[in-house]
Amino acid sequence: MTALSKALVAMLLLWALVAGIPVLGYVVALGMIEGRPAPVHVDAGPAVSCRNQIVTRMRVVDAFWVRESETGHVTLAPGHEEAAWAARRHLSQLPRTGMLRWHFQSAALHVWIVRQWTPLQITETARLGGACRARRSLR
Repeated sequence: MTALSKALVAMLLLWALVAGIPVLGYVVALGMIEGRPAPVHVDAGPAVSCRNQIVTRMRVVDAFWVRESETGHVTLAPGHEEAAWAARRHLSQLPRTGMLRWHFQSAALHVWIVRQWTPLQITETARLGGACRARRSLR
């Protein structure tokens, strides 16, 4: 085996390792969660998030995009706040675990919800579950 072929094999193995770690982490974290949340089944219609923003099916890269609002706060793309709420609600009903494990499970479940549910199911589940209530203000 020449030096060039050894270098190519090493680069290929390194690339597979780097690309495989996040996928392995996702699969392991998702496997540690007992059950999956079920979406609310609704009739077809426009999907409106709690913030009254239209939710569209996004590419995988767009799922992790954040942007600044007019107030300067960084927010998730429309629909992802509701998916994070659904993941947090499901995990809060399970027995408590360590913080690091909970964060990995929450991230994996959030990704699973965004990939498996339609935008309408995400927003309606959050709306009917109470995620869209007005925020409490301190007096």
